[in-house]
Amino acid sequence: MRHDRSIELAPSVKPQFDYETLSALPEWYVIVARCGACGHEDELDRRAIGRRFGKNVKLVSLPMRLRCRPPCGNRVGNRLFLRKLGR
Repeated sequence: MRHDRSIELAPSVKPQFDYETLSALPEWYVIVARCGACGHEDELDRRAIGRRFGKNVKLVSLPMRLRCRPPCGNRVGNRLFLRKLGR
């Protein structure tokens, strides 16, 4: 996107996230998952995710790998959120 005077208003590349992988995410962040069907929300155990999917798993790929707890069992439309722990 350009201004009338040919000044760049927006970057021409996709924005990069500071924390792309589980290993790059600092310890003071909590990963929260929300089900796309029932809206159930829960904090995820980082160590369990690291053991199951590897520490270098991309955070963008995690929602597709998660499943809501029974009786819902949904695997579609799940979302991840990062929350910072209080001091």
